[in-house]
Amino acid sequence: MNRRTFISRSAMCTGAMMTLPWMQKLPVVPSSPPYIFPNYQLKEIYFSMAGSYLTISISPRNQRLFLRTCRRSAVSLRDDKYWAHDYYELALTKGNKEIVYETVAFPWGLELKAAGVEGRIAFADPETLLLEIKGAAVHFIPMQPVSWHYTTAEGLLCLLLFKAQCVHHFRALSPAGIVVREGLPPFTEGTALSSATEDNQLIALRESRAEMAWNEPLPAMDNVWRERKKEIDQWMEQMPEVPEEFINGARMAWFILWNCRVNPRGPYTRPAILMSKNWMNQVWSWDNCFNALAVAYANPSLAWDQLLLMFDHQLDNGALPDAVNDLDIVTGYVKPPVYGWTIRKLIDITGLEQCKPYLQEIYPMVARQTEWWFTFRDYNKNGLCAYLHGNDSGWDNATVFDQGYPTEGADLAAHLALQTETLADMAEILGKGSGEVAMWRSLSQKQMNLLLTKCVSGGRFISPLEATGKASPSASLLNYIPVVLGRRLPKDLLAGVVKDLSPGGPFLTSYGLATESPGSPKYQPDGYWRGPIWAPSTYLIVDGLIDAGEIPLATEIALRFCRMCEKEPGMWENYNALTGKGLRAPAYTWTASVFILLASWLKEQS
Repeated sequence: MNRRTFISRSAMCTGAMMTLPWMQKLPVVPSSPPYIFPNYQLKEIYFSMAGSYLTISISPRNQRLFLRTCRRSAVSLRDDKYWAHDYYELALTKGNKEIVYETVAFPWGLELKAAGVEGRIAFADPETLLLEIKGAAVHFIPMQPVSWHYTTAEGLLCLLLFKAQCVHHFRALSPAGIVVREGLPPFTEGTALSSATEDNQLIALRESRAEMAWNEPLPAMDNVWRERKKEIDQWMEQMPEVPEEFINGARMAWFILWNCRVNPRGPYTRPAILMSKNWMNQVWSWDNCFNALAVAYANPSLAWDQLLLMFDHQLDNGALPDAVNDLDIVTGYVKPPVYGWTIRKLIDITGLEQCKPYLQEIYPMVARQTEWWFTFRDYNKNGLCAYLHGNDSGWDNATVFDQGYPTEGADLAAHLALQTETLADMAEILGKGSGEVAMWRSLSQKQMNLLLTKCVSGGRFISPLEATGKASPSASLLNYIPVVLGRRLPKDLLAGVVKDLSPGGPFLTSYGLATESPGSPKYQPDGYWRGPIWAPSTYLIVDGLIDAGEIPLATEIALRFCRMCEKEPGMWENYNALTGKGLRAPAYTWTASVFILLASWLKEQS
């Protein structure tokens, strides 16, 4: 494990790097401060802490800090003139004149700097933000109407935010506390929650679901700063080793996985790693599997929680939800059955003995999910299951689905072949009896046979329409996902697939595997699953190539992907296949997870 930590700062800021005692023992990297965590931009990676729903970023309107929540239960209505999840902009003044401040961002806290002004912000706990400021007055500028507010005899300012379904409690060490002011210069419009002094101050904001007593003393900022830093250090020490060229990207990725965790709340029955604390702030029922694999190196219990979170909400018919968030269980679409593949890899990472209690719990649920596919998605009873929408596959708008539905995805047959094989192995491990083991093995072999007879044409995989048994031409990488079967594939079929995935083939660019061949007339640079490079497709294919013994090609694809992520910081949802530019949502956890998984595998090969 890497016993190192990192420092981060926002792109807009400057400031001195904090040096830890043991850093003196580490070699200095040329042309860079030692072991710095670069490119931590608050516009991309929101400041938060593991367990918290509160986030801080940079306001889209100005350079103020912007406090918001990633809870889906902060509900906005169509006719609202504001977003319920947006809380406050943080402004500083001297003599009723607003001053511009710089922000230096560390994983454990934020430093505010201006002429004659110093400040720090850190989480005292997941629900409580602590702000220490010297030399300026502090103003929280609400981004939404405050439903009601009042001040208690103890000086506690309480704000009720009905649309956000929460109460905010403000406390200050200053006897004057925090006051509500209307039309305060220079904020002549609206309301400001303001400190009554420019002297040294310690202010705390706590979010709760209802009004509460808050009588315990405020903690000292030095202690909070130290505790949060210790927590980050402990997490970073557990990061898998990666090649030196990927160390900065790995630190960013590992930090994102810590940062995007939230505590149980509502349908989140377990600690959950969100896809992002930006706007992709929920958990989808296959994204979670990649996150589980990455954090398994450090916290197997957290890894299994990511899988079991979805099975806690398994429907009566055996299907899993499409997604889960703190407000709702989202059904309708489903996601590909990658749980068998995931469980096999969790066993590889953490060992069989450690996994046995979880296998006992999850086995009947995975069995029911698998049975759901064959019961409800094999309409013509030919043994091949079908997708009813691109969203069911996780490849929402892939060109495979331009032909219509139901589509018998070659990837779906491959996933089910692996899942039923895993169920057979689990049944054997758990002593379920030879009949149950044989039933799953027979079903797995049947899926393999159907895949190879009905989903192969011209030496390549196809995804036929259920109604016709034929597939329209598609240059989608989705039809290459069956390579996840690795050594189970016939050598001649595997050879053709490997050729297409190799340099000079239709998919591999300088940065990785495009989800639609750049030579296709349907290729779109920012077309979601119609061109950009994605982390999950990359990892599934690399994993299958490794299993098939195609190590040089697996290494080449992994290197190109990791170098792209290292060059384009932010761990984006997907990337332009021809330029490597990050696209859509930044700080996306399954990208961070795949980067960690591939980089750590590359380290093992060195």
